[in-house]
Amino acid sequence: MMRLRLNWRQGGYMGLYIISLAIAVVFIHEAAHILTAVIRGVPFGELEVGFWGINPSITLPPGVNEGTKAVIFYAGGLTTGVVLLLVYLFFWVRKYRRDPSLLCWAMGLMTILFAANQFATGYLEGHYHGAYIQSATNFLSPADILTYIWMVAAVFPHFSLCPRKRMQAKEGRTSS
Repeated sequence: MMRLRLNWRQGGYMGLYIISLAIAVVFIHEAAHILTAVIRGVPFGELEVGFWGINPSITLPPGVNEGTKAVIFYAGGLTTGVVLLLVYLFFWVRKYRRDPSLLCWAMGLMTILFAANQFATGYLEGHYHGAYIQSATNFLSPADILTYIWMVAAVFPHFSLCPRKRMQAKEGRTSS
C-alpha cells in the first residue's frame, strides 16, 4: 500500500487555501446578513458592523421585528454554506474525478468542512440566536459541539464522492 502525503509546496498551497477560505467565509457570511437586512427593509445606514469578542458581527437597529431578525440571522450561515457546497460539488468533486490527487482531495475536504460549519452556524444563529450569541465566546460550548458533529458528518459524503482508492489507483499506475 502506498503512503500518500503532501510535499512542502502542496502543504503551503493547502495552508494558503485554508486561510483564504476562512477569510472568504467571514466576508460572505457577514455580507449575507447585511444584504438580507437591506432586502428585508432595514436601512443600510442603521446597521452597525463590529465584533462580538473576536467574532465579526452585524448589529441591527432597535425595532426590527422578530420574524425579520430570524431571517437575517439564518441568512449568514445558510448562504455561505450553500456557496461552499456548490464550490465543493461543481469544482472540487469534478476536479478530483478528472485528475485525482491528494491536494485536490484535501482541498475538497476543507471546503465541505467549512460548508458544514456554516450550515450548523446558520441553523444555530437563526433558531437559537440567544444561545448562539452566549456560546460564541465560550470554547466547547454546546453550539460548538453541535457544529463539530455537523463537520464530522460532512466527512462521510466526501469519502463517498471522492474515494481515496481513485487516488491510490492513479499513484499505482504512475509508479509502475
